Amino acid sequence: MTRRTPLFRPSTVLPSLLALALAAGWAWREVAHAQEARPITTSKTVNVDDVAMSVYKDEGKPVGRAGLYFEGPTELCSSLVAGRFVIDPGKSPHPPHVHPDEEILIVESGRGEIFCDGKTMKVGPGSVMFSAPNVPHNISSSGPEPVVFYFMKWLPKTAK
Repeated sequence: MTRRTPLFRPSTVLPSLLALALAAGWAWREVAHAQEARPITTSKTVNVDDVAMSVYKDEGKPVGRAGLYFEGPTELCSSLVAGRFVIDPGKSPHPPHVHPDEEILIVESGRGEIFCDGKTMKVGPGSVMFSAPNVPHNISSSGPEPVVFYFMKWLPKTAK
């Protein structure tokens, strides 16, 4: 009769679990440290000509162009994003969505619709949307020309 070796030996289970726990803890520490190490966004002015615009896709299909002025943490926010978006006629960047950030959107040109907190409004140059955290919202172009808008999203460090 052959003697079978147990799959787990009691003398190795505890050290193995301890090593696994230490590795998981170290990995978590590295992720947290990497997030804290992101440089604080500094005060500066950015001209529209300096914003690199790139094709923006929704579900793999181009819907416009987007560019970012700022993206990163600040002294008071864990995240600040400011950008410009040009929506192609008849398109929308994405379906209504939510996020924990507060957001302001300012329409520069074009005609479209903004859906915010259950209401849809026709918008044009000078229209402004504010979205509180976790409120469904989106924008779409409904006219023959693109809708150009600017957006700013921020998440205070104390927000959950």
